[in-house]
Amino acid sequence: MARGRRAIKRVLAGYASYDDLRPREQAVVRAAWDKRIAASIAALDYEAEFRAAGKPWAEADDQGNLIIRGGAHERPGTDD
Repeated sequence: MARGRRAIKRVLAGYASYDDLRPREQAVVRAAWDKRIAASIAALDYEAEFRAAGKPWAEADDQGNLIIRGGAHERPGTDD
């Protein structure tokens, strides 16, 4: 299994090809990628980035209506 762990680490580090792994090793890599992707998504904060840049952004409310937030479209002290 030491070969498998080493191969997995090399793929996750970008030094080896996923396609060269055995099916079980590929499953381990996919699980690691899923965790990395979930963590990256959880860390996203586009609202803060748009606010910092002074840029407006669009959202949909619960009924699917277009809501423009931020920038000149937003009044200070409001959320809309």
